[in-house]
Amino acid sequence: ELEKASDQKVTDLHKHIIDKVTFKCCKCKGEMKRVPDVLDTWFDSGSMPYAQMHYPFENKNKFETNFPAEFIAEGSDQTRAWFYYLHILATAVMQKPAYKNVIVNGIVLAEDGKKMSKRLKNYPDPMEVFDKYGADVLRFYLLSSPVMAAENLSLSEKELVEIQRGMFRMLWNSYYFFILYANVDGWQPKKSNEIKPKNLLDRWIISRVEKLNLDLDKSMTNYDLVTSARLLPEFVDDLSNWYIRRSRKRFWKSENDEDKKDAYATLHYVLMKLSKLLAPFTPFIAEEIYKNLANEESVHLANFPEAQGNLIDSNLIAEMSRARKIVEQGLAKRAEAKIRVRQPLGSLSYHGKKLDKELESIIADEVNVKKVVNDEKAKEGIVLDTKITADLIAGGQEREMIRAIQSLRKKADFEVDDRIETYYSTDSKQLQGVFTGEHLKNILRDTLTAEIEDKKDDSIETSGSFNIDGENIWLGVRRKK
Repeated sequence: ELEKASDQKVTDLHKHIIDKVTFKCCKCKGEMKRVPDVLDTWFDSGSMPYAQMHYPFENKNKFETNFPAEFIAEGSDQTRAWFYYLHILATAVMQKPAYKNVIVNGIVLAEDGKKMSKRLKNYPDPMEVFDKYGADVLRFYLLSSPVMAAENLSLSEKELVEIQRGMFRMLWNSYYFFILYANVDGWQPKKSNEIKPKNLLDRWIISRVEKLNLDLDKSMTNYDLVTSARLLPEFVDDLSNWYIRRSRKRFWKSENDEDKKDAYATLHYVLMKLSKLLAPFTPFIAEEIYKNLANEESVHLANFPEAQGNLIDSNLIAEMSRARKIVEQGLAKRAEAKIRVRQPLGSLSYHGKKLDKELESIIADEVNVKKVVNDEKAKEGIVLDTKITADLIAGGQEREMIRAIQSLRKKADFEVDDRIETYYSTDSKQLQGVFTGEHLKNILRDTLTAEIEDKKDDSIETSGSFNIDGENIWLGVRRKK
């Protein structure tokens, strides 16, 4: 159009060139020149919703279907720039806002709080960070940090290490635990995704993952990414350090009973759902877990899950939280009295509404007491009986013996389902007594010992001397022939 009017060849539209192009007005015959002033370039950015679709000349239906945008995302410095001009133009042209939601990030600074500088080299090389910690770790660190709440962040490698060794290690260990035992037992999930948990711990962890699903959906719908991201480490900790640790013996059983099958089905269900919930935050580890468990192309092609409200038992979640608080208080009382956790105690009394018997049993096992009593007189919250009898001493020595044999199993690199032969030799009458009655049954069960013999056999490759309560004992193990 310009070439036709000016009868000149236009090859460059830059200002210093185009300003020289003139032509006669078709009406007044005066000389037409370009207005020399430059329009604020932010008007170009503010025109983005229309310009990208050549609206209103083309794509009218497509534009009107997608305008205003559901959300936009940019740094806090755009408050008086892009954010402002988008709204100004949309208000003037369309009489409506340009976007419904906005995610505003702050600025990532060097660890010393200064601006990142190539000259100062005051920040780690991103590729080295990916190689050392993983892209997921850096991504999750940023998503869960104040920078996603429009605050500035001083990038800290120490915090990357904490996330890697914390949530990511627990998550991977939980996944590895499942595939290790599932492969040993040849367990396969049923085709139906329906889950009907009966065990209290199964019902609790499923309630927790469904509640996590509900809370994540709510916070992400509100574009609150920081709250969303911060929900995940707490759940992974619950899964690893409470559910799996409390359920571990269920997977150890040699018999393939219904409770063991339920434990597998529950953990599989939770890991599958968790991989989908993690996908927006930690795409690589979520992909690895999902593809292996689901045997499908990609977690990123799956729909974000909907929470199953009928599986959420809010009362159980609250009661389990209360039980764990009692456990925390009980262990603190032990620490005050300087009594190791492997030493059984007589009783723990707690104040308030009586808990379910299964929850009391969990408390008893965690704090290592013979019984848990609901007592209104326990006004401090809990009362721990720290008197140690001869029978309790033997119980503590039983636990130390189990720990010692397990350490030898690990040293020998036995498989998790290997049955073993255990040998012992000691002059201590006290320790010899641990290999009798209920104490012996517990040792055999918890160490997968098929045969045990009071004999020192120098031909055994994996052995060691241990000191238990000031008494010496020799222990040896080998795989059962």
